[in-house]
Amino acid sequence: MKVGDLVDINQKRGTGSYESITPRGLGVVMRFEELEDLHYKSIGTINLGPIVHVLLNTGKTEGFAPQSLEVIDGSD
Repeated sequence: MKVGDLVDINQKRGTGSYESITPRGLGVVMRFEELEDLHYKSIGTINLGPIVHVLLNTGKTEGFAPQSLEVIDGSD
């Protein structure tokens, strides 16, 4: 996946029996953002992973986990 790719977005939220998947339509990858890990004394380190910022067909730009995106057409 790279900037300019057309992607299909199926946003996953929650986990286990609380998991839901919301179809968000198509969008174009605009940029990638690496997030810093969160550190908590009581539970340790949490890695939030990267965020992929996508221009949606509504005109808004939103960030998604890479697992929520499927490349439909790659840019050359």
